[in-house]
Amino acid sequence: MEQHFSTAKSRITASKLSLTVSDSSVRQLKLITIVLLAALLLAACGGSDTSSADSEEAPAAADTATPVPVPTDTPVPVPTDTPEPDPTATPEPEPEPTDTPQPEPEPAAAATAAPQEEAESESAEMPGMGTTFAIVAEESEARFIIEEELLGQPKTVIGTTNALSGELTVDTENPAASAIGTIQIEAGTFITDNDRRNGAIRRFILQSNQYQFITFTATELMGLPDAIAVGDDVEFEVTGDLTVRDISSPVLFIVTLQVVSESELRGTASTIVVRDALELTIPQVPSVANVGEEFIIEFDFVARAQ
Repeated sequence: MEQHFSTAKSRITASKLSLTVSDSSVRQLKLITIVLLAALLLAACGGSDTSSADSEEAPAAADTATPVPVPTDTPVPVPTDTPEPDPTATPEPEPEPTDTPQPEPEPAAAATAAPQEEAESESAEMPGMGTTFAIVAEESEARFIIEEELLGQPKTVIGTTNALSGELTVDTENPAASAIGTIQIEAGTFITDNDRRNGAIRRFILQSNQYQFITFTATELMGLPDAIAVGDDVEFEVTGDLTVRDISSPVLFIVTLQVVSESELRGTASTIVVRDALELTIPQVPSVANVGEEFIIEFDFVARAQ
């Protein structure tokens, strides 16, 4: 009986001990739980305070920070829509040159052949390609011939001068390239068989005190042969402008040219001029009447090579 009681008592004691241990464990667990909850609450409160402190210190930092410059109104360039090349795209290979032969440039001689031919053609028509001859005034003469009535009788009036100058260029191999330069005559040097007439011609008709020269400017030579040699007599025509007192009129001269030598030419030239074409007025003189409306101009000249 006692043994049974002892055994029961031992079991009870063990049970109490077990309960005591269990109660102690439960209390420990509760304490740990409370400590953990307190730690969590402290951590939460600490994080909130830190955030608040950071948020409170941020304005102070902003107050002490260096002010940022405000951007101006300079317009920002707008990027274009040009597509960027695809870096992954494989570049296309450049086409290799073919073996097709390129046409070779024509020689410069061929390129300039046509202009050269034109230049030669033009030079053949230009004066100055032959020999130039100058008129020798002392051996030459210019004259006019006009009809009138003097004291009721018909009269052929001839006025002459050797105060003339000019040049001729003759190309014997290509006569078409020959030319005649401007011919000049001293207007105040004409002499007739009457001094009163001479004075009237100088003062009233030619007005030589104001207009010193009578000029002829050739524009075209026609009827020249294909070639000219020493000893030839050549007849041709020359057109040009005759100018008296700054009044010009077109005229045509018939020219006969004798090639005396390679250095000397002799010739004659003549034309008929209408007085009204040059506005030549004859002064009214009681002893002179019926002055011709037309008159002849002639040249006898000697020209030598320069």
